[in-house]
Formats: sequence, C-alpha cells, structure tokens
Amino acid sequence: MFTLVDGFVALVLLAGLLGNRFQPLPVAAIGLVALRGTVARIAKGEGFRKVEWAVLVCLGYWLATYFWSTGDVGNLISYKFLRQDGSFLVSYAAFFFLLGLPLTVRLCETFWFVFLSVLSVVGLAGTAITLNLPYSFLLNPLRVVILEEAVGGDMLVGWYEAHNTAGGVFAIASVMVLVLLQQEKVSQNGKIFRWFLLAGCMSGLIFTYSRGSYLAFCAGAAVVLPWRKLGTVVKVGLLVAVPAVLIMLATSSVMDRIDTITDPYYGTNASRLEIWGEAWDYFTLSPIVGIGFGRFNDDFKHYKGVKHVIWVATDAIIVNSDGHAHNSYLQFLAEGGIIGLFVTLYVWWCGWRELLYFEGRYPKSKLGWIEKSARGCLVVVCAHAMTEHALGRGSVVLILGALIGTTLATARLEERAAKHLAKRALRLAMPGQVVPAGRPGTVAVK
Repeated sequence: MFTLVDGFVALVLLAGLLGNRFQPLPVAAIGLVALRGTVARIAKGEGFRKVEWAVLVCLGYWLATYFWSTGDVGNLISYKFLRQDGSFLVSYAAFFFLLGLPLTVRLCETFWFVFLSVLSVVGLAGTAITLNLPYSFLLNPLRVVILEEAVGGDMLVGWYEAHNTAGGVFAIASVMVLVLLQQEKVSQNGKIFRWFLLAGCMSGLIFTYSRGSYLAFCAGAAVVLPWRKLGTVVKVGLLVAVPAVLIMLATSSVMDRIDTITDPYYGTNASRLEIWGEAWDYFTLSPIVGIGFGRFNDDFKHYKGVKHVIWVATDAIIVNSDGHAHNSYLQFLAEGGIIGLFVTLYVWWCGWRELLYFEGRYPKSKLGWIEKSARGCLVVVCAHAMTEHALGRGSVVLILGALIGTTLATARLEERAAKHLAKRALRLAMPGQVVPAGRPGTVAVK
C-alpha cells in the first residue's frame, strides 16, 4: 500500500518539476509531498537532523523579517505574493517536507531516470525546432520554444515560463548525466542510452541561450568530473565539447549570445549592473537584517531604525512582481542582511555535509551516483545564483530541493535498514542469546 502511495506521490511530483506553466501541478505536488512526508515521519519516528533544523531556522528568520517590516498577513498568504516575491517560503518549505518523503532506492533511481529522459526528449525536440530541421514542425504542439527577438529566432524554454529557468534546469540535468557516464559495469545499451540523455540535455541547455546557465554547468562539471583520472576527463570532455561546438556553429545566434557575456553595455548586462547596485545600496542601508523580506520591489518605502546599521522599511506601497536582484546573494543581503544570507546558505551547507557523509560511509550504495549528482547540482545552482535569483525562487531551487531531499531521505532509510540488519546479526552471533521462533530468516542460538 505504501509503495503504491509513494509511487503516486512521486508521479505527481515528477509532473510538477518538469514544468511550471500549469500551476495546479506543482501546487498539488507540494501539497502531496507535505502530507506524505509528515505522515511518514510520524509513522517511522524519524526526527529532525541538522538540515531540517537549518530549514526551520531559515524560514523562521525570513518570516520574522516580513512581520517586523511589512506585517501584512493578507499579503503574506495571497497567491500573488507566494507565487512571486514570497515563493522562497514555498520552495524551502517543500524542501523540508521532501526530506521526509520515504522512497525506496529503486523508486528514487527510477524517478530521476525518468526526469532526465523526459528533459532530454524536450531538449532534442526544442533543438530540432530551433534549427528548423526537416519535419520539425510536427513537434510544434509540444510548445517548448518561443520566438525571442533578442536572439533573432526561436528560444527553448521547455515547459517553464522563462529561458533562464529552463537553462538552470537543463544545466542540472546535464551534470547529472555526466555522473551517470562515469558509472562502471554498464551494458553497451546502457552507455548508448546515457549518451542519448547527454545529447538531449546539453542541446537543450545550449538553446535556452542562458549565459548564466552555461557558466553554472561548467562549475558543476568541474566538481563531478574525475580529475584524478585525467584521461577519462579528457575523453568525456572531447565527447561533450565536440558535439556542442558543432551545434553552436550550426547557428550564429548561440555564438552571438556568448559574445555578449563580457559586454557591459549589452542590454541585459547593463540592467543587471544597475539592479546589482540597487541591491547593494539596500544592503549598506541595513547590513545586519536588511530592509525586510518582500520589500525589494515595493514603492515609496519609509524606514525606521539606525541608518547603515538596522534600517527597516516599515511602510511602503506593496508591489508583488517577478522583479529581483538577478543575484541570490545580493537579494538575500538586501532583504535579510548578513543574518539572512548566513541562515539561507547554511541550509545548503548542511545538505552538502550530509551528502558527503553518505557517499563516504556507503560507497557501494546504488544511491552513490545520485548523491554525487546532488552535490554537483548544488554547485550549479550556487553558480547560477550569481546572475539569477536561483537560490530563492521558482523551479530551479525546487528541483535542487527535490534532488537533495529525496536523496537524503532515501539514504537515511537505507542506513536505518543497514543498522537494523547489523544489530540483528550481532544478536545472532552473541552466545547465550535465544532468538524467538517463528520469525522468518532467524536461527535460534543456544
């Protein structure tokens, strides 16, 4: 029964992570995960570890900054706030509940294989449409590309609302596949399938035209590639780079997009520099606690406190919008100060440490590749957060939370089962102990 329930929850969660255009899906996914995760914790008596406590402290702090600044409960619980300025609260709460979602190792593996498979198909379909390949018009009903004047043609967005979001998701998927390619004892068909996944995810990443995602992928790849085996790195690098270069050369718009990265006068570059400066100014006004959660986009702000120490916006015209500092670190500093940045990054530091623990303690676990992927993808999102609010909003942080959350939850259950078996074996080995009869697989010891 529990397996069927967990399978259904995983299916809804998968649909919610693959796109955010149809909002009821991710909402339903988060609701089901919250319910199942809570029930599982109570049933199994699973307590909180450092990651859970870190999330609770983080959410508590940001709610406190909201109440001592805005204090508008109606706005706090409104759909528009939770969808835009306050989406941070939803994504981090979802991560908390995902840490309690009980998945078997097999179900966890299957979940992420299906996720990568669907994304690779979307990436290949979007590439075909963007390059206007023969019969690619048949793929138009998938609605995975949009016409973007900035690049002079079609831009792949997948089933997400923004190309930077899609870029971050494809960067995560590409790093996961890089880890899969390093697995040993894989059949020939398995290797071909993995290269198919990489082709789809990498081509999808390229045609999102998300420059921050390109850099984020490079950062994640640097973490997961086996640098001690330089020959393997060179081989994988060539197999990845050569097709990528060929794809880029097939359309000048990709190269033109890359050329704009270092141009400070390019449209979006100039606007980012301006908004980064605005966020930094807010931080310098109130460096300890920031100006208040959700205040970044508000108009006509009035402040109270001591300027350049604690200077909180306590009155303003509330504006809920998609606007942000295009840098998670500056956004956290502006709205929450040094404390806000620390408590938020500490959440992911705890996740990183626990992933390292399971990798080192159980090196032969089938979860090993997912644990390594999760660490690499955390680096991807942290790098992506330098040009987008990737650590605080939307689908990218939800996918990161799902990856780390399901992996840690499954690894904990696996460790719990391993410890139970070890204790049972110890009881059987102790002289003078009698194991009660009638239990399957036990032997009485006199």
